[in-house]
Amino acid sequence: MDLAYSQEYEKYRTEVRQFLDANRDQSPPQFGRGNGESKARDWQKLLIENGYAARTIPKEYGGFGGEPDILKSHIIAEEFANAGVRPGHSGDNRLVPTVLELGTEEQKQWLVPPTVRGDMVWCQGYSEP
Repeated sequence: MDLAYSQEYEKYRTEVRQFLDANRDQSPPQFGRGNGESKARDWQKLLIENGYAARTIPKEYGGFGGEPDILKSHIIAEEFANAGVRPGHSGDNRLVPTVLELGTEEQKQWLVPPTVRGDMVWCQGYSEP
C-alpha cells in the first residue's frame, strides 16, 4: 500500500510552506479578546483570502468557498503546526457547519460572517449529571 501524497498534494504542501514563510510574521502570538485582536482579525482575513481558513464556507457568508478536501485540510494543519504558526479562528469548524446545515437564512446571515471574521466568539459547555 502506497501512503505517499500525490504530486498534486505535494505541490499544495509546497504552496502552504511558501505562504507561511512569506507571512508567518503577521500571525498573532495569541488569539483572544484583548490579546492582539486586530492582528488576529487581519491574520484571519489573510488566511481566508488564501484558502487556509474557512475553506469550505461559502463566499456569501465570508468564507473562501472551496470544495471539501480532507487531505488539503490535513496538510494545512500539519504545516501550520510544523511552522509553529497559529491557524485561523476555531468557530469556522465548530459552530458554523451546524448553522450552515440546519440554520435559517436569517441565522446564517446573522451568525456566520461575524464568526468567520473573528468578531463573534463562541464557546461550548457541557454539564454532566
